[in-house]
Amino acid sequence: MFFPTPKRKARRAPAERRKPEQISQKGFGTEMPPQKILVEIYFDQKGLAAQASVFYSFYEKANWSSSKGTPYRNWKLLAGEWIFNYKQEQKLRKRQRENALLSSLSTIKV
Repeated sequence: MFFPTPKRKARRAPAERRKPEQISQKGFGTEMPPQKILVEIYFDQKGLAAQASVFYSFYEKANWSSSKGTPYRNWKLLAGEWIFNYKQEQKLRKRQRENALLSSLSTIKV
């Protein structure tokens, strides 16, 4: 009987592990604390330029860390959540005003 010889596997040289290079450009959201001008530009691009200073001062007072003391790593994630919550709050207030107006009109008898 003929038994086939097992195939040899070639040994691969271990890949060189490189450390990730530091990003030299700014404005990607990972620079903490961010420059105020970058925050203003980001909010202006999102159409909420007035909220930039409110956002920046809020997190500046919190020293760019959570309530538990953990420092934030990406300010753009915080800004995105801030913008989303602000828009949701504006929608809620608009609905409440409309409902209040409709209820006041329905109480008026002609």
